[in-house]
Amino acid sequence: MLAVLMAFLAPMALSAGEGGLLFLPNDLTFHPMIGDPREPHNSITLSGGANPYEGAIGSFIEILQWKPGDGSRWGWGILGAGYIALGSVHDLNTYPKRVEDDQGFLIFNSFPERVSDWYFGTYFSQSMGDFSHRFEYTHVSSHLGDELFDYVQRIIYTRESFRFTSSYQPAKEFRLYAGVGYYPHIAPAEKPFFMHAGTELFTPAFGFIAGTSARGYMTYDLKIKDEAGGVVNHAFQWGLEWKEREGAGHVLRFALEYFNGNSEYGQFYQQRDDHFGFGFYFDP
Repeated sequence: MLAVLMAFLAPMALSAGEGGLLFLPNDLTFHPMIGDPREPHNSITLSGGANPYEGAIGSFIEILQWKPGDGSRWGWGILGAGYIALGSVHDLNTYPKRVEDDQGFLIFNSFPERVSDWYFGTYFSQSMGDFSHRFEYTHVSSHLGDELFDYVQRIIYTRESFRFTSSYQPAKEFRLYAGVGYYPHIAPAEKPFFMHAGTELFTPAFGFIAGTSARGYMTYDLKIKDEAGGVVNHAFQWGLEWKEREGAGHVLRFALEYFNGNSEYGQFYQQRDDHFGFGFYFDP
């Protein structure tokens, strides 16, 4: 089946440079919003909040991209991500019921899992000139970590959402985006509408270590949700973007972060979260 599909798409992919259909393109039609904590990405974060260690792995895979020859691009693909929060390595006081005494030796889990969230979905996107747009469907589920079963009441948290986002980027150093969304399925039951906006600012690129390229950046991401009595989440990043050369695809980012609002983890969506952190990101 896969071989038949690839054989069908190969001739069209050859014409993509002049306008046509491209299979698994190198560049996304709608670039990810790097300041959004729940945009699929790869990262390790050290935090001063309730979750000392956080990790994420995720990506967009653009399966088809169509260039009709008028300067626009149209894309279709899938997205997926997992986010996990861990406790401290020697946090014996927080989880005493999970500590066992075996002949004078304390047995406990290092970096106990607190919560994990999982995202999967599909999207359609379009871009032309300085503007790009993405319409996506996403399924979300959140799962309480084993270490908290004795302390926290687990909830069944699932979301099915549709979201439309528009982006305006008149220069490499500046970008604005905004969107609206709706949950056709939401558990626990809450009001289904939400809004999203943000900005990305970059310095000009400059030479860095061993002839590599870097640039500073700052992002601000805002989410307004009509749930848990009304939620306004603010997320900031101030950091450095580092790559082999200007224009290269693979990127390392290092950023100081600040988050203020309700937790992005579904099991704790009703709880306040206010923390600083430091993140290491890899953008493929």
